[in-house]
Amino acid sequence: MGMAGRLVRLIESALILGLVAMVALVFANVVMRYVFDSGVLAAEEVSRMIFVWLTFGGAYLVALRGGHLGMTSLVARLGPAGRSLCRGLAEAVSLLCIVLVIVGAWRQIVINIDNRAPITGAPLAIPYMAAFVAGLGLAALNVATLARLLTGRMRADEMVVGVESEELSGAAQRRGPAP
Repeated sequence: MGMAGRLVRLIESALILGLVAMVALVFANVVMRYVFDSGVLAAEEVSRMIFVWLTFGGAYLVALRGGHLGMTSLVARLGPAGRSLCRGLAEAVSLLCIVLVIVGAWRQIVINIDNRAPITGAPLAIPYMAAFVAGLGLAALNVATLARLLTGRMRADEMVVGVESEELSGAAQRRGPAP
């Protein structure tokens, strides 16, 4: 397993640990409120911060595997030039949006680094750091994909990326294979 594989494994492991911690915190808090009529005050703040990191980390991993929703049925019907153009436009627009997320997250980090959460005292910049870190990873994926596309190193089967929504793929399965 190469360095990239180890990095992905590390991210997956961190997300699993975060999910376990969040579930344990929320479950323990619910039980304590039900049984003892009190709870751990910090559990809500910490679980909310973990949830933000899980969301952005998951978005990065799904993008890495090409699993985000896409209009694959439309793009697949285009010729090679149309597929290439659509992939390039999608990557460029995604990169633009991700740059906006990175810039916005950075601004919020700067604004909130000295603001503290009321119970834990943790910097309120922590959730914005998740957006910043994931944004950097997503931007790197977009740039690498654009570079492969523009240099002609992208295979034809990589031009259509993404998955259809469950409703569309379910309808296609009921109809049977395309003629």
